[in-house]
Amino acid sequence: MNPASQPNTPAKTAAEICSRFELDAQAKPLLRDGISPPEFVAALIQRQNYAAAIDFLAHALAPREGIWWGCLCLQHAVGDKLLPADKAAAAAAVRWVMQPSEENRAVAKATSEPADPLSPAPVLALAASQTGGQPFASAKSVARAVKLASIKTEPANITKTQKAYIGLGLDVAQGKFV
Repeated sequence: MNPASQPNTPAKTAAEICSRFELDAQAKPLLRDGISPPEFVAALIQRQNYAAAIDFLAHALAPREGIWWGCLCLQHAVGDKLLPADKAAAAAAVRWVMQPSEENRAVAKATSEPADPLSPAPVLALAASQTGGQPFASAKSVARAVKLASIKTEPANITKTQKAYIGLGLDVAQGKFV
């Protein structure tokens, strides 16, 4: 997996990644000395702590891969059923992933503002716009977007969807969907 700050430098331990965000209290006991990122994700999945696994993956992935993961989750969650403002925000996020330029980052910022803040699309556009600012701000937005996408399903299917999105995030980390 790639840490968010250095796209091609893998983290050796899960603790390196967890230092980037506030790990939830239920997940902290699983963070043993020297545990690898894949082992930690597996432990979180085994304990069905999917929200913590989403947070972890969002901070483990480089910003570009993390936002791409969020875009894939958004596509799964809503397909083409987006309001116009959300569609523009989603397109801006994808455009930034495909070409992470300052111009595309500015467009992403502009499209993140008028859209619905409870929709994953503007949150992903916000994540793209945050890539030039505070470290790991975009990772927090990616985690939020993935969680928002996961609740677009029937309530009984949310945990199943979150688990599937974690699997998708692991595939992105392995370069299968980049």
